[in-house]
Amino acid sequence: MSVTIAVMVGVVCVAVIGATRQQDSFYFDPAPVSQDVVEGSGVRLRCDVSNRHQIAFYWTLDGKPVLNTSRRWQDGSDLRISWVDRDQDSGSLRCIATNVTTGIALRSAEAKLNILCKHHASSLFFLYRLQGGPKKPDCFYSEVRNCRIC
Repeated sequence: MSVTIAVMVGVVCVAVIGATRQQDSFYFDPAPVSQDVVEGSGVRLRCDVSNRHQIAFYWTLDGKPVLNTSRRWQDGSDLRISWVDRDQDSGSLRCIATNVTTGIALRSAEAKLNILCKHHASSLFFLYRLQGGPKKPDCFYSEVRNCRIC
C-alpha cells in the first residue's frame, strides 16, 4: 500500500511540475508600442499576454513602478493616461507580466510616447493647408517648447 501511495504522489508531482512549465511559456500579445500623442490629450498603451492564467501586470517608467493617479492609471493590463504631460510621461515605459505561481516575469520592450506640441502642431498644420502644402507636414524640433512639432 505504501508503494501505491508513493507512485500516486509521484504522479501528482509530475502533473503539477508539467502544468507549471507549460504556464511559463507565455509571451506579450499585444506588446506595448511607441506612439505619437499630442500633449494634453489621452492615450492608452496596450499590454497583454498569450496565456493570462495566474499572471499579474504592472507598468514601469524609467525602471520605477507607475503609481495609479487620477491622471495615469492601470486599466486591467493596459496603461491609460487621461492627459499626457511632457515632464511626467517622457521616458521608457514597460509592461511587466509576472506568473504569480512561479515568480517568473517578462519585461516588454520599451515603448515611448512621442509627445507633440498641441498649440504649435495645430497652428503649423493650418498654415501648411492655407499655403497649399502637404496634408501632413514634416516634423521638426522646437527649441522654444522642447518638443517635436508636426
